[in-house]
Amino acid sequence: MKSVDLTKGPITRSLLTIAAPIVAANILHSMMEVVDLFFVGRISQAAIGGVGLSVSVVFVLMTLIIGLASGTTAFVSRYYGEGNYSHAGRVLIQALILGAVLSLVISVVGYFFADEMLAIFGAPDEVVTEGAPYLQVFSLGIVTLVEFWIISAFFQSIGDTKTPLLIVLVINILNVILDPILMFGLGIAPAMGVSGAAAATVITRAVGLGIGVFLLLRRLNQQMGFTRQTKPDLYLMHRIMRVAVPNMVQSGVRSVGSLIMYIIIASYGTLALSAFGIVSRIEMLAMMPGFGIATAAAVMVGQNIGAGDPERSEASAWRALVIFGAFMAVSTVIVLTFGGNLTEIFDPSGLSNACAASYFLIVSPFYVLIAVSTVLSFALNGAGDTRKPMYATIISYFLLQVPLALIIPKLTGTGLVGVWYAMSMGILVQTVAIYLMFRSGKWKEIKI
Repeated sequence: MKSVDLTKGPITRSLLTIAAPIVAANILHSMMEVVDLFFVGRISQAAIGGVGLSVSVVFVLMTLIIGLASGTTAFVSRYYGEGNYSHAGRVLIQALILGAVLSLVISVVGYFFADEMLAIFGAPDEVVTEGAPYLQVFSLGIVTLVEFWIISAFFQSIGDTKTPLLIVLVINILNVILDPILMFGLGIAPAMGVSGAAAATVITRAVGLGIGVFLLLRRLNQQMGFTRQTKPDLYLMHRIMRVAVPNMVQSGVRSVGSLIMYIIIASYGTLALSAFGIVSRIEMLAMMPGFGIATAAAVMVGQNIGAGDPERSEASAWRALVIFGAFMAVSTVIVLTFGGNLTEIFDPSGLSNACAASYFLIVSPFYVLIAVSTVLSFALNGAGDTRKPMYATIISYFLLQVPLALIIPKLTGTGLVGVWYAMSMGILVQTVAIYLMFRSGKWKEIKI
């Protein structure tokens, strides 16, 4: 377990040194989702749609935690760049306390209102029946995912990206083993169906959390002073939340917007919903390497601002954008060429192919723009300027994408294809807005 000084040396080498383990860890995270979807697809198309919709609901509930992790990264990376290690340790403890409290809220809402949350989005009855048990089990164990997420963000913020990778590798192997056992039953283990996939995820994240806590206390406690700073610090919590809340709103808007899109897509039938669940997973897998690059850029921005070098922060963001953009251009070619084959991996019946192919044809040419908006959003968040990405996301989803997804199909008679066009237009507007906000340079002067 070794941290990396990101305030000196060649920018590209620093980015790739930090990003490579994050990319690998993100791919492994996505592979766990893919493994879940692979086994769920052996049950039914309704199960695919139910799990896909449940995951989207979970992400709505998790928006609080996404913002909290972003706030943790902004503070820890800046303190670490300053050389103020005890303050970095204090931030982690307060973030974990906040994470535990917010997890309790998520668990209560997700468990007791699972059926209602799925039904309210217009999902067919069979999708609700399959998805509700998954959502309930996932919600009960959400604290393991939340705390593991925060600890992983801490490791990344101090430049140690190898430790989270090794932990994810261990829990990924465990997830592959547990998925079929818990879903279909083996020996004394009963067949749990789709809820078995959720149980496997919760159990493996709990193992990862345990390993992470052990390593923190064993290797970094003397430097960071975790055990000496366990009391709640309301003032620091307030500062963290002041940075985190706009990111929570941004993530919430994105998640709610995605759920509304699920509602719209569900109106076109179970096959459309199944296809969207599949392409979303494929798309997320394609974007995981870029998210690693963007995360590395956020850490470099934070550490270099802490070290008093905002120009190096900006240069890091532009370099990350080029790398991610090139990768997404390649991803566009891949899904346009092999999209049908990839879809059949998850839906062997092939019934979802037509809807998935139309999505890839219209949306994938905008993948490069997704790279631009993602990197620059992460860079702004790493600097602690979380309001600008929030504004861009609100404009993109609520003022453009969702209204157009309702209007275009009716005006043009294009049906589901019109929804894909609306999503593409939302991507375009969000990218332009974030680009202009980043170019203003005001984020270099943000105080947190």
